[in-house]
Amino acid sequence: MSDPSLLARMACRIVALALLVSAATARAQDLDQASDYQPGQDWHVPGTNIGVGGYGALSYENQSNGHASVAIDEVSLLLHWENDGRVRLFGELSLESPLVYAPAAGQLTGQSYLALERLYGDFLYNERVSIRIGKFLTPIGRWNVIHADPLVWTTSRPMITERAFPTNTTGAMVFGVLPVFGHMVDYSVYGALGTEWRPNPNLDPFTEAYGAHLSTALSPDSELGLSLVSFEQRSSVGERRKLLGLDYVWSRSRFEYTAEAAYRFSGNGSAFDEKGLFIQGVMPLSERLYGVVRYEFYDPAGSAADINLCVLGIAYKASPALVLKMELRHGGDRSPIAPDGVQASLAFLF
Repeated sequence: MSDPSLLARMACRIVALALLVSAATARAQDLDQASDYQPGQDWHVPGTNIGVGGYGALSYENQSNGHASVAIDEVSLLLHWENDGRVRLFGELSLESPLVYAPAAGQLTGQSYLALERLYGDFLYNERVSIRIGKFLTPIGRWNVIHADPLVWTTSRPMITERAFPTNTTGAMVFGVLPVFGHMVDYSVYGALGTEWRPNPNLDPFTEAYGAHLSTALSPDSELGLSLVSFEQRSSVGERRKLLGLDYVWSRSRFEYTAEAAYRFSGNGSAFDEKGLFIQGVMPLSERLYGVVRYEFYDPAGSAADINLCVLGIAYKASPALVLKMELRHGGDRSPIAPDGVQASLAFLF
């Protein structure tokens, strides 16, 4: 059983750290602007075109199955360089789960893994055509490319955004903006063939992939996207998979509604198809406090039961660089991949 006193002490430490970071952020914003660095913004190395930034997250989780943990979830370092606006290099290294405390066992462990999230070069020819080569976030939907904990509204990630496809691609991409029937369409067309650079051992990378993502504004407040990709993965070589996805966002006056849906077809037959969606609403409760509601549906491949999940949460934006999030997940404990429970995190940009 979890020790309530240990959980309480760890929760107090997280709150104390949140207050300290918030105070430091406010203080930094009041400092003389002799340095161009602000929390949450890149620091440019003097005399160079190199920018340095990053983000991190501390998390707390207490599942209904008795599993509880407090952890440094990840710390990511972002590096980028530009010359004359035509060539750009970008990299992201992420130290994942460097420190995890399990109150039930009274153990403090390190389960760290240094992940290469992104490493690519861009040649920005013009607004219509640019080229990217290297390892980048797979452009399927919106959540996956937003990516960073401080930029999303919940601690947990919707199941469909990480289980139906590999989150990273090593290969090449052509992207830009084109006029189509009177509308401006953002597009990206990409391919992966061969080995992913430093694949995460907990993930199942592409061995081959060809895909595209298109998006266009439906109104000044909304945007619709379409994802198409055909691929194979390391754990299922020979099984051709094809994914069709839709994503939508609407935002106005600090209200936001987002949705994503995907259907993954299997070359081994419909029994191995996978599908899911999420719908999420965000509403302001005060100047800095937001309420979050999300519904998720996920139908995994094989005979596993469908999952219907409800997430109720709040997000407190202490500053542009600091967000404190808490949520309750309920789905009836029908699947080990989506257990009921409480999650919270302190996410920060630096």
